[in-house]
Amino acid sequence: MRKLQITLIALFLAVAIAFCAVFLHDRLTADHTAPRIVSDGVPLEVSVNATDAELCAGLTAADDRDGDLTDRIIVRRVSQLTGANSAQATYTVFDSASNFCTFTRPIYYTDYHKPRFSLSQPLVYGVGSTVTLLDRLKAEDVLDGDLTDKMRLTLVNLSVGTEGDYRIRVQVTNSAGDTSMLSLTVMIRNRTARHPVITLSDYLVYATGDETPEDYRSLIASVLQSEHGASVDPSKVEISGKIDHEHPGSYDVLFSYTNDAGLESSVILTVVVE
Repeated sequence: MRKLQITLIALFLAVAIAFCAVFLHDRLTADHTAPRIVSDGVPLEVSVNATDAELCAGLTAADDRDGDLTDRIIVRRVSQLTGANSAQATYTVFDSASNFCTFTRPIYYTDYHKPRFSLSQPLVYGVGSTVTLLDRLKAEDVLDGDLTDKMRLTLVNLSVGTEGDYRIRVQVTNSAGDTSMLSLTVMIRNRTARHPVITLSDYLVYATGDETPEDYRSLIASVLQSEHGASVDPSKVEISGKIDHEHPGSYDVLFSYTNDAGLESSVILTVVVE
């Protein structure tokens, strides 16, 4: 019995010594040092459609045991906008022992702009008709693509039973948290087939400089004396309105024509100043 006890104690001590030896060896030889990511310090300017490789430009990664790990850097996430055209990119790299580090730096988009709207048909409706908007009003974004289903519309005291001009408001927010808002005019008119018809190639444009209302005459696609009438020289269309390029917002440019029967029709071009 005593020999058995001595044997068990000896076995226990052997196991304990072996465990301590393995533990000490692991502590002394295992890799517990994380790698490092270093930037060249040059501000990173990229397209909103930049690839991961382009987002990693100017970064290097190294490990005290594995050496160069630059080709193992991955883009962990890109934040929402932190400025008008900037965001924060976060990167990660792992070494062969599964140690890792993260690194964050600002990136600057060279081609970013807020979500934009487009209008394929005029917002002119007959008295008593149904006002439809989503068949002609769209929202697009350089980050998210089509955002039409994310638009929020507000109709302000619109009455389809009464002729007049009514304002509506629309807004949309992209995945970067950037919101665009727009004010548009809906025209309710008593129109017949005898009224002239003015067609534009665009009904909503974004100003690129100091354009005047007259500068948009080239957008007149056609003018007809009536719904099935003869064509009219576009120079006979009157253009009026005011665009304040010093103040962002939406501005109405009115295209009007009165036919030989004394009937007048108008359409609005919305000019957005960002």
